[in-house]
Amino acid sequence: MRHHQILILAGDADGNLGDHAIVRSMCRALRANDPDLTPVVVSARPEAMTAATGAEVIPRGPWGLPALIRAARRSDAVLVGGGGLFQDDDSLIKMPYWALRVALARLCCPRVFGYALGVGPLRAGVSRGFARLAFGCMREVTVRDPEAQRTAQPLTRKTVRVVPDPALLLEPVPAETAAAWLREHGVPLDGRPLVGVALRRWFPPRHRIVPNRISARFRRRPGDDSGSERLTDLVARVLDRVADSRGAHVLFLPTYTLSHEGDDRICRSVGAKMSSPAWTVLSIDDPALYKGVTGHLAVLLGGRMHPAIFASAMGIPCVGLAYNPKFNGFFELLGRREHVLDVDSFVREERVDDLGARLEGAIGHPMERDRIDALGGRIRAFNRELLEAIG
Repeated sequence: MRHHQILILAGDADGNLGDHAIVRSMCRALRANDPDLTPVVVSARPEAMTAATGAEVIPRGPWGLPALIRAARRSDAVLVGGGGLFQDDDSLIKMPYWALRVALARLCCPRVFGYALGVGPLRAGVSRGFARLAFGCMREVTVRDPEAQRTAQPLTRKTVRVVPDPALLLEPVPAETAAAWLREHGVPLDGRPLVGVALRRWFPPRHRIVPNRISARFRRRPGDDSGSERLTDLVARVLDRVADSRGAHVLFLPTYTLSHEGDDRICRSVGAKMSSPAWTVLSIDDPALYKGVTGHLAVLLGGRMHPAIFASAMGIPCVGLAYNPKFNGFFELLGRREHVLDVDSFVREERVDDLGARLEGAIGHPMERDRIDALGGRIRAFNRELLEAIG
């Protein structure tokens, strides 16, 4: 087998724990089939990224463009994804940005694949038009869930297949390592149920031109707005109810803590509004440790997608607080779509009792191991197909 190189165009693996888990899992899963394969990724932290993935790194930003073009030209394939790249709920600029990146990659490399892409929502006509362009540049289009498939299929003549999120395959740290880390950070492992919580700021959906990463620079306190204030008030009431009725300890596990997202601020705001003192906020920057920690939970409230993916892969029941249709798609793969509550509906209708009942009802109902294993098998099978396709 000749030596292969694959360029991976993914999301913010430097700042977002979920995106980092995707890239890390992709690199390791591909090299499990071809140990001599060289993945190439984009990062502003080359040493840390190489240590985590074994990949070659090209610089992020405009100064890295020449290196990106050279990498695409010498690569056997370019993988676009995984992660939620093709959507316009944050900004109308996002889809044109990714479509032009895909088109550039196609000019440099004849084999471009959509890999477990998150697709949707694409509410604007211009977004759908650029998605058509991107799909037209791909040899094959795969998306990470049925909801993404229903959005993508009308935009291409190619058959869109579902390949689940590769973060499902991430290897967690051993259970005893995660337990020791939790004890070191003052989390009680004394039989009380641990309720994991991963939240993000909330804002009503509407078309935006300027991405949140940029607009946050002009807000006095990024992420502190009326929508998020209402969200934190209501979630605090839900968690107090579960803590009181179950004697639970609430463990906040933020995943995107850069200033323009501020998941840690949102989590601390919820904790400060709780009547129960039984809560802890822990920031974890290692996806493998994060996944191992979720294995000690009784249930997870996931307002971010990848905490739900990690916990589900560990067999832990989850309830999704969905800001994007991708939650419905992933929980559909799990056979638990009824475990998702739309965050817009939750906030506007103050559905505290509804969310509290779903959380309490999920405790004691672990994920089906056979279903999780089957999803992982689909990812591994596609990786083998991909490497066969590039020879």
